Amino acid sequence: MKKLLTPMLCLLGFFACKPELLVAPSEPVKNLTGSWQIIKATRNGTDLTTRFNFSQFRIHFTDSSYTIDSLVPFIVNHNGKWSFDDPIYPFKLSFQATDSSARTSPLQYPVTDGQRNLIITFSPGCSLNTYQYTLQKAN
Repeated sequence: MKKLLTPMLCLLGFFACKPELLVAPSEPVKNLTGSWQIIKATRNGTDLTTRFNFSQFRIHFTDSSYTIDSLVPFIVNHNGKWSFDDPIYPFKLSFQATDSSARTSPLQYPVTDGQRNLIITFSPGCSLNTYQYTLQKAN
């Protein structure tokens, strides 16, 4: 009985142990396509959201271009092309307006209250003034 039980346990152990197939988690695609509106604006840390009418501002992103409605102090003043520094793990968003050189902003892409936000920081001219806009997809 002992001679039969030992090989059976070895065979059972051999077939019971299967290597696991490990799949690395994938990062979700950062999709900017659509219309975005400013929901919060600060300049040098001071909240400007209620001091300026941002309600008409929209930026419309397609696969590689953008258009702007209703100018406000922004990183660019004209329509053009946009791109990420890295398509999988973007940390910077670049705007290439049709009439000027590229401008780049640090990028944050958090989810707040179940809504995807886009946070960009820039200085539109004077380096002493730093704006930070939180944008959310417009309905």
